[in-house]
Amino acid sequence: MIIDIARCSFQRGYLPGKKNTVFHPFFATCNAAFRREALDRAGGFDLKCRTGEDVDMSIRVARAGYALWYEPAATVRHVDRHTLVGMLRQWFNYGVGHPYLYRKHVPGPRLQVCRLDTSNRAADPIGVRRLLDVRFPFPGLVGASVFHLFHLALAAALTAAWWGGPTAAWLAPGVALLSGAWYIGLRFDWRRPVRSLALAGLRYTADFAFVLGGLLGGLRHGVLYLALTRTRRQAPST
Repeated sequence: MIIDIARCSFQRGYLPGKKNTVFHPFFATCNAAFRREALDRAGGFDLKCRTGEDVDMSIRVARAGYALWYEPAATVRHVDRHTLVGMLRQWFNYGVGHPYLYRKHVPGPRLQVCRLDTSNRAADPIGVRRLLDVRFPFPGLVGASVFHLFHLALAAALTAAWWGGPTAAWLAPGVALLSGAWYIGLRFDWRRPVRSLALAGLRYTADFAFVLGGLLGGLRHGVLYLALTRTRRQAPST
């Protein structure tokens, strides 16, 4: 996939539980089976979920007292989007739908800042570490990733170019350049540089659509939502 959604390193067996967070072990409904009893007790699917209905159902089934079992032998063939427009529409809609899910499951107005953590020591079972969790006038989730650093530095560089300022004039463009190179380098393969740059461009457009959708969806639900992008480093070749 262009964007990594979950850590995808679960072992066969029961998944760990996690309360009061959207970052919860879940199964995509393109390949999941639930007991009818569990669905009934959880209240069925929430028809207000534009996307993320699988996350919502996994959370509510777990809270209803049921355990989630991961079976790696259960596989399906899934047809992904084959056009750029279709892919961007899909990821934009993912972003639009997530703020509703966040507001539904995070109690009270809080600001949470999270980053990706794929180490085995990650505080969250699907590889997300919360850096900040404080009371706030309204709900907010802010992702801290190299994608966000790049755009923050780029905005600072443009502001410095407009307003001036000797320090910001060279510091912000430098940070933007380094973070942009970091973003591309996460999945760069020097044996196939052209292909790597093309995939980085696709990944960037998908990330941008995802984050933009989250911002616009957050406005609809009164949530500051800067979606966390999930790109990991390229696994070493064997």
